[in-house]
Amino acid sequence: MKPSRFKVHQQGNFTVEFAIVGVFFALLLVFSADIIIKLSVKGKLDRMAFSAANIIKERTELFGEDDFEVGEEQAEEAYIIVRNSLTRSMTNFDSSKLGFALHVRQGVGETDEEDQTKIISQWSAPSGTLCQATPPSKDLSFTTTFGRPATLYQVTLCYDTDNWYGNLIGEAFSRVSSRAVVMGR
Repeated sequence: MKPSRFKVHQQGNFTVEFAIVGVFFALLLVFSADIIIKLSVKGKLDRMAFSAANIIKERTELFGEDDFEVGEEQAEEAYIIVRNSLTRSMTNFDSSKLGFALHVRQGVGETDEEDQTKIISQWSAPSGTLCQATPPSKDLSFTTTFGRPATLYQVTLCYDTDNWYGNLIGEAFSRVSSRAVVMGR
């Protein structure tokens, strides 16, 4: 009689162990799916940040101007290009979750106060997510062979993705961001 009673207790143990393994496996699947979605969005943001920075940079070459400042109208056009491209390439894209920031640096100042004047243009999207973007580092600036400071164009994009795994564990892991810095001509 003892062996049959022992078998019943074993079945209960198996059920508990199977439930624990099942919960762990489900969390692993949700975590993996969340990471895959975020990596996909990150790749799209990387591509768009680099493209937008290059479009802004190339306008001086295309239009033959030495005006390195980026006006509000030009920055907004770049934002619209990025927003429209992401609308076409991402399913369920929500423009209110997109953040866009543009900084243009030309040279390095002697002091911190003077250095702030070297940021010749700044622009953020009027709506959507606010990106925590800092201007290009002054360590990246240098003087060209023509003796003038190189102009650096930086585009920062951020997007608030769905937070599958974070919702399960009570944390916020939704924001994905990308930054591209290119040197002007």
